[in-house]
Amino acid sequence: MRRAVLSPLRTVSWRTLDRAGSWRRRVATQAAPELYDVVVVGGGPAGCALAGALGSLCGKRIALVDSGKLGDTRQWEPPGDTYLPRALQITEGNKEYLARLGLWDQCYLDRIQAYSRAVVTDALGGGAIDLGAERTAAYMIETKNMVGGMLRAIDERRNVSVVERARVTGIERAPATAAGWPVVTLANGQRLQARLLVGADGASSRVRKFAGIDTYGSEYAQYGLVATLCLEELNRTAFQRFLPSGPVALLPFPGGFANLVWSLDAELFQLLRAAPEAVVAGLVNAAFRLAPAELRYIYDLLRDGADEATLNAEIEWRLDVFAKSAAAAATAKLPPRVAAITPKSRTSFPLRLRMVDSLVADRVALVGDAGHLVHPLAGQGLNMGLEDVRCLATHLEQAAAGGEDLGAPAVLERYNRERYARTLAMQGIIDKVWRVFGARAAPVTALRSAAMDGLDRLPALKDRLIGAFMS
Repeated sequence: MRRAVLSPLRTVSWRTLDRAGSWRRRVATQAAPELYDVVVVGGGPAGCALAGALGSLCGKRIALVDSGKLGDTRQWEPPGDTYLPRALQITEGNKEYLARLGLWDQCYLDRIQAYSRAVVTDALGGGAIDLGAERTAAYMIETKNMVGGMLRAIDERRNVSVVERARVTGIERAPATAAGWPVVTLANGQRLQARLLVGADGASSRVRKFAGIDTYGSEYAQYGLVATLCLEELNRTAFQRFLPSGPVALLPFPGGFANLVWSLDAELFQLLRAAPEAVVAGLVNAAFRLAPAELRYIYDLLRDGADEATLNAEIEWRLDVFAKSAAAAATAKLPPRVAAITPKSRTSFPLRLRMVDSLVADRVALVGDAGHLVHPLAGQGLNMGLEDVRCLATHLEQAAAGGEDLGAPAVLERYNRERYARTLAMQGIIDKVWRVFGARAAPVTALRSAAMDGLDRLPALKDRLIGAFMS
């Protein structure tokens, strides 16, 4: 009986020592790892927000790692005559959180547009809802403006080290005799060992793959076409119209500029990406005004290779007819006309739904797109990521105050328990909205438009809706 008990223990012990010895021999020729309490991989908005939040943890060493040129972003001087197409919608609640951390006021505030009203319409059913609020509901800010401001604020945190232009080439786990912490190896030769490794490195997260966290979901077979628009009038309202081919949104920037986010089927996306800028500007005006059948006719002209003059003449003629119609009387539900698209501002991204099995693993946590992807129709992508940051930072602060190991399973499970179900619920809601508004059957279009019109007459319910998505 005694030999049966001792023999397995002796075998496991020698194997552990052998792994430890092998690991020590392998790293003997490498630079000794630098020890950190938290290493955040990914210098986007979510990663910078977390690094900035953890800068308040006295006595804790934090590292922010990114392969990009963060110094250039930190020193970015914005252009005076346009806005960048890569932009973010930030809810009032998340803006206030960033302001409390001192991460918001370092941005170029004059380039941020607050708005309190959003108009959503349905092209097929004709339903409309005007989501006006007495207080600010959200803010539009360029991604580079936001990240640059955060980096300038992080510079003032003495316990946060920023490692830029450093691609992650490998992640391994030190053996149990070396604390079992994750060790991140960078292309510049640096090696960082962390109590807690946080993946804020986007949809193709290397941290998530290292942790063995599985993902699942679906492709929307759509792309988001993004551009900067110059409007004929000043505007402080967000507009979104659900088309059969996907929603199109016009989001306000200061000074009569706007951000375009247009969800398009792959084939139509290719057509609009290749079309002349003047044609796309006219198509944006048409997308918010013309009937789906008219839009299909214009798309067919594009497919048939019609020249720019023909396309512009067709679009303008149809817009003139619309302007004289009864539908044009509802001007409050229409955005200002687009005068032009900023040259070379068009860019794009694929639209996907991605969930994960868990937001945590052994000494690993995920935030932002590393842990979830959603359709942009509700502007919730980064806001969900910032809510991850708020939650994880709070639990790490509590753990530090209580003397707990920041990477301990109990600490990470508290974060996962609070965020995982909420993330799945929001993803489910957004996905269902996309599918409901993508349906073209007459009974469905009639029902959803009736629901929109009914909700539009219930101010208290609208306020609750705004609060649910913008708090």
